[in-house]
Amino acid sequence: MSDATYTAPPPAPFRVRWWQPLLFWVIVNAWGFVERGGQPFPGHQPSPLQPPGWAFPVMWFTLNVFQIWGDIRLLDPARRIRSRGLLIGLQAVTWAIYATFSLVYFTLGSSILAAAWTVSFFIITSLCIALVARDDRRIALIWTPLILWTGFASVVGIHNALINPDPLFGTPALWG
Repeated sequence: MSDATYTAPPPAPFRVRWWQPLLFWVIVNAWGFVERGGQPFPGHQPSPLQPPGWAFPVMWFTLNVFQIWGDIRLLDPARRIRSRGLLIGLQAVTWAIYATFSLVYFTLGSSILAAAWTVSFFIITSLCIALVARDDRRIALIWTPLILWTGFASVVGIHNALINPDPLFGTPALWG
């Protein structure tokens, strides 16, 4: 018998393989690949504030890269981040919102739900940035483009919901 004290080996370094973020990106975009994002319903009038259609895939691909990059840093256990569990949960909600946006807007044709999804994404991401900035300013900076875009998109989404009827809820246009 030995008097040696057992010490646990050091934890393995946090590693992310290239295919893991790519697979995650494909999964959250699965419905968007199927639903090509045409006109949400016949007679839909896009908001004049809305950017041209080609801007959305470019912006969202870029924003997905930033969000995944920040999320990988958030998941790294070597980083001391208070509220890590809460932040991971909030990020999961934003990914669920993102993954279902095409469904609520283009498939269901609801400008009200699309506006609610966009505003919710903006609010949750703003909260995430405020929480993580206390411990890791780099993650906060990485996520900043998300609130810039979704803040603008929230204005556009609300305007869009006001100037269009909502076939899902059966409501008329409220403005214009």
